This record gives sequence, C-alpha cells and structure tokens, in this order.
Amino acid sequence: MTSYIRYGAALAAVAALLTGCGSAPTIRIYELGNPAPATAGVWSESGLPIIELKTVSVPDYLDSSDILRSVGPNEVTASPTGRWGERLSLGLTHALASGLAQRLPKTVIETTADVEPARQLLVDIEQFEIEADGKCLIAARWRLTTAEGATSAAGERGTFSEAAGSIDDGAIAAAMTRDVDQLADKIAQTVQHAMASHPG
Repeated sequence: MTSYIRYGAALAAVAALLTGCGSAPTIRIYELGNPAPATAGVWSESGLPIIELKTVSVPDYLDSSDILRSVGPNEVTASPTGRWGERLSLGLTHALASGLAQRLPKTVIETTADVEPARQLLVDIEQFEIEADGKCLIAARWRLTTAEGATSAAGERGTFSEAAGSIDDGAIAAAMTRDVDQLADKIAQTVQHAMASHPG
C-alpha cells in the first residue's frame, strides 16, 4: 500500500513539474533606437569629418541584457518576459550612433574607427531607470574630444524622462527609445556647435 502511495506521489510531482514548464512565459527580445530605413544607392563619405563614438559607459549592474525595473528603494528585478537584444552598453551605443547619423548627415559617426577620427565622443550613462509605474528615465553626461584626447567641447549633462503608460516590455522599450532620441538631439547640438566653432 505504501509503495502505491509513493508511486502516485512521484507521478503527481512529475506532472506538476511538466505543467510548470509548459506555462513558462515567452521571452521577447527588444532593441533600443529607431534605425534609419535603408535607402538604395551608393554615396561617398570621402572628405566628411569622422567622429568616433566610444562604447557608452553604464553602471556595471545595468550592463546586461536584462530589462531591469525598480521595485522598491535600492531594489531592481529583471523582467521575466523580455530582454534587450544585446548588452545595454552596446545597445545604447548602437542606438545613439544611428540617431546621431540621422541628425548629422554631413558627419560620419563610427563606433570602431578604422582611420584616425577628427574627434571622439564620450557618453556616460549615470541613470537608466524603469520605475514601478512605467516612468523611464535616462541621465547622461557627454563630451567631445580631439583624437588626442583634448576636450573640444565643454562637458554637458542632461536628464530625459518618458512615461511608458504601462510596465509592458514593449511600452518600456518604446519609452526608453524616446529618451535615447532626446539624448541624441542634445548631443547632436553639442557636435554641431563644436564643429562650427572649431572646424577640422
């Protein structure tokens, strides 16, 4: 009798485990930024100034593919249903490079310069927060330097906030993309001013 009870309990445990595995949430992958639509044709970048965007710096605890949400004071948790398509520092670098290229059509924006760039752009993300109510915030500092490292534009800082409207991963990704767009707008202004003041 006891052996039958144990056998039945084992079967129930296996069934519960299989049921749990079957109900695991689907993980969706999200990217930051709005890539420019591909345009057919060939054009030359010869003679255009080159700016190398160095890999964007983010706090170590954020630099993963997890979509981290604030759930309380000094506490974050990873979304169980969504991930960034790449590590956050790389995703932000690629999103900013694309955004800057669209805003600065007469400048070549590189993330790995094969030739000596005229200038380098350093961006430091101080905050990248998804609050419990869906509010998304980016705080960043940036500065433009010469290829030798001398500062060619005064360092600037900005904070950008967007309401996602929900804590849905897709809404969060869209709101963070709008934050990145605002950051790209301000950095592009810095670059334009520096290039006009000190061309070459």
